[in-house]
Amino acid sequence: MKKTGTIEAWNISPKGFYEGFLLKTGKKLSQVNFPKDEAQIWGAALNLGDQIVIEVEPEDAVYQLARLRTLNGEPFLGHAVGAPRFAGRIKTLNYALHGEVNGGILESGDFLHLRPEGARAVALKIGLKVEGHGASKPMVGGHSVIEAEEVNGIAIHRHKAAKKKHAAH
Repeated sequence: MKKTGTIEAWNISPKGFYEGFLLKTGKKLSQVNFPKDEAQIWGAALNLGDQIVIEVEPEDAVYQLARLRTLNGEPFLGHAVGAPRFAGRIKTLNYALHGEVNGGILESGDFLHLRPEGARAVALKIGLKVEGHGASKPMVGGHSVIEAEEVNGIAIHRHKAAKKKHAAH
């Protein structure tokens, strides 16, 4: 579902970061929550008063942010250095513990994590130019791990592993 409006106010977590915002569309306010693993990044990238176009997924009486655009339809890059956009070229491939390619190291030294399904979907290889968006977190050496959500226009699906139920003995 698409919504256009202005960021009117923040919703703040008890831990001190932005959990989401109130979007004013006409006279109506809608609560929009950030995805849990991206809350700190989006809170740094947005400002009160920003006019935005968002794609949301209904979540009970509120909405979950799915995609953010400017009013002219361009991807919203944010105002802060920590905005969740990336671009670069793959320098080396990275492998999961079981041996499949699960991402690549960019020439910048940042790790682009795609999981094996995502690496196959984008045909990841050394030298490939990549751009997209995804949450990032610091890693050793002053670089970042980028949890890609979209690479070169291809959505990278993040399925959480189902918890196994243990039978009572």
